[in-house]
Amino acid sequence: MSQQNELPLDFHNASTSFNITQPMLLSLRQTKPWVMLVSVIGFIYIGISVFFSVVAMFIFSQFNDTGSFVSSSMLVVMNILMGILYFFPSLFLFKFASSIGRLLDGGGATEMEEALSNQKSFWKFVGILVIIAIILGVLGVVAAIIISIFARFIG
Repeated sequence: MSQQNELPLDFHNASTSFNITQPMLLSLRQTKPWVMLVSVIGFIYIGISVFFSVVAMFIFSQFNDTGSFVSSSMLVVMNILMGILYFFPSLFLFKFASSIGRLLDGGGATEMEEALSNQKSFWKFVGILVIIAIILGVLGVVAAIIISIFARFIG
């Protein structure tokens, strides 16, 4: 562990070293398949979503309607952006599960640190997304109120 990431020795009076117990390993062993499942489903979702949106764009582009091509192009762009957005949590979960596997196969502190780092990255990413969603939700409500007020004056 790097010097800057180490906690002070007296942090909450906790011991700076401890043994990994069998119940801890059992919990990690039982967690690993679920984490791997969610990460693989995330990757599959990304692939299917992008594939079908590209197919839809090509189908709609066969119609000579500019509006449908623009809307289908926007669909593809939105699905690719969502794929990029979903890629990172899926990757962090996949790395977390892989690190658990290496830890259970006889790894040590390095694998535990890597697993916890990937889990931290997953939750940090999800937390940021939740904050962004809340902000966008509040802005949406404010925009709806403002639009309805202006609509009354105009209409």
